[in-house]
Amino acid sequence: MKTMVIYQSKTGFTKRYAEWIAAALGCDALAWKDAQRMDLAACDTLIYGGWFHAGSIMGLKKFLAKAAPLGKKLAVFATGASPAENPEVESSLKKNFTPEQWGRIKTFYFPGGLNYENMGRMDRMLMAAFRAMVKKQEGENSEMYMMLCKSYDLTDRKYIEPLVAYCQEA
Repeated sequence: MKTMVIYQSKTGFTKRYAEWIAAALGCDALAWKDAQRMDLAACDTLIYGGWFHAGSIMGLKKFLAKAAPLGKKLAVFATGASPAENPEVESSLKKNFTPEQWGRIKTFYFPGGLNYENMGRMDRMLMAAFRAMVKKQEGENSEMYMMLCKSYDLTDRKYIEPLVAYCQEA
């Protein structure tokens, strides 16, 4: 059974998870820009990882347009700045899929973090505006505002275990 992990990462969290998953499954992890030139039909299982940006999993629509018609076993993981136990995660994931896709494609959320050092100038400006909005609405002592003030890393290998187990099922 050939498996491939395909990812799109901006600040490194999604790439880290993709590499951990590939190592656990003994397969390759490729950036989407490289994987789109490949024949995905040769794989039995395709795993896609993207980061949340304004509620959308980056690159997911393009990946599904290419992979879904192949009828392969598909899994999708998204990374974001929210902790894994955030109750809004499932509804955010679900918004990225049609009802048919949601019932057929196994989805996972892995907490990443914020890495201001690896963000582009525009993303840092958008985050500054978002921080200001949160500060105004919730106050400068709110947990969310304090999390947005600096880079942090919530990644942990333990989060990939359910995805790896799913992919190893017959």
